[in-house]
Amino acid sequence: MSDASRSCFTEAHFCVMPTGTQSNVYGMSHYTTHASNSKSTCEKVLMACLNGDITLFEYALSDSNEPKPENNLFRAPYISENSEIVSLDSFTKLSAATGQSVIVLGITFINNIGQGASGFTAIYTAPLRLETPFYRSMEMVTDKGLPAAMEGIPCQITHAQIFKHGVSSTVFLVSTTCPKVHLFKEKLGKSSESTYKESSVGKYFSELQRETESSIYFMDILYYEDNKYRLTCTGTEQGKITFFMVDVAENAILKVSESIGFGPVTSVVMFSDEPDVPIPEYLLPLYDGERREEPTIHVLICHALEVASIYRDIKKNGLEDQIVLKSSYNYDSVLCGCIADVDFDGLNEIILGTFGQKILAYKFDSSAPKEEATYLLWEHSLQYPIHSLIAVDLTGDGVKDLSVLSMRGLHILQKDINKAAGLVSERLTDLQNSFKKLELIEADHSNKSI
Repeated sequence: MSDASRSCFTEAHFCVMPTGTQSNVYGMSHYTTHASNSKSTCEKVLMACLNGDITLFEYALSDSNEPKPENNLFRAPYISENSEIVSLDSFTKLSAATGQSVIVLGITFINNIGQGASGFTAIYTAPLRLETPFYRSMEMVTDKGLPAAMEGIPCQITHAQIFKHGVSSTVFLVSTTCPKVHLFKEKLGKSSESTYKESSVGKYFSELQRETESSIYFMDILYYEDNKYRLTCTGTEQGKITFFMVDVAENAILKVSESIGFGPVTSVVMFSDEPDVPIPEYLLPLYDGERREEPTIHVLICHALEVASIYRDIKKNGLEDQIVLKSSYNYDSVLCGCIADVDFDGLNEIILGTFGQKILAYKFDSSAPKEEATYLLWEHSLQYPIHSLIAVDLTGDGVKDLSVLSMRGLHILQKDINKAAGLVSERLTDLQNSFKKLELIEADHSNKSI
């Protein structure tokens, strides 16, 4: 039996999949938009079923101004009854043509399921309006208005930034069983209409052009030191982990580190010790000209056939300093992982999802000796195997919910908002007391000076 306590989350909502279908480890995505009647932002979740159906899950305001869960089922154009969705990803941006917010949705799928199956990537765009759901006005923006055919079966689709002359843009990266990584980049036409065309991945990501012995199942990309460096980590079907440090301006690989595991990699997530929280606008003057210290970056690696692990300070150590997450293999394969501060202590925790229907949360102290660096904080049981995890703020209240994709649907786990509010009140009181002490010290110092 585990010494871990029970989860601090409760299941607030469950969105079941259509009968006779399920999803997979690539089947969930999220995007950020403005909350209803508010300047704050919230996040919405997309869940893809293998049969081609997609569910948009969100919280909307009821007539009594209370958040209520809503889920709407839709089907993207060109996804036929003979198609099977493999993966999806999404992001929002401002349209170059209209200046309005749009969602860009990337979907990979296969046709002719079985022998002779062929893979495709479809990219759509749609305006984000409060009065009209985006899926009612989706338009294909792949070259020639048709899904892009690819060699091999697609695996993960993810988006990443590229930089040219100091200007950033967002591209889609798609890994396949060739093995190869495809890149789709936006190209603006004469009328400012956008089209996503396949471009050379090596032109922008030299590290992803390298030949691999097996398919890249998961990859994660992070920019560092004001986009001077790019950190890329990949995990393959055969269990090989590769970390790259790249000079962005030259697109030159500066450092490579490798580690060989056993069995398919099921998750790759780079993270820092503390959550990346933007400075509020009203506090920006206090930080004027002050450079924030660059965080130490670690990477979480999950394998289907062995324990999950963390590699510490990969920029400095590469994949040399490994810490095993004990007990992570006690509940069958670890299929997914995410990073979030779930206990409000200002430090990130590691959250794993297993085929054995368990969510496991680990504390992590990057400065501690290996034997003391992690321990199991709590467990949470579901009724189905867990395929994917995302920490998202669905209601715009500033508190992260846990979006869990299982074999049978989408589970929304939430923390007690009253406890969170009480903790905020306590910390504001402590802050006020600190200011008062500081004022007394300054007053005393002034009196002595006189």
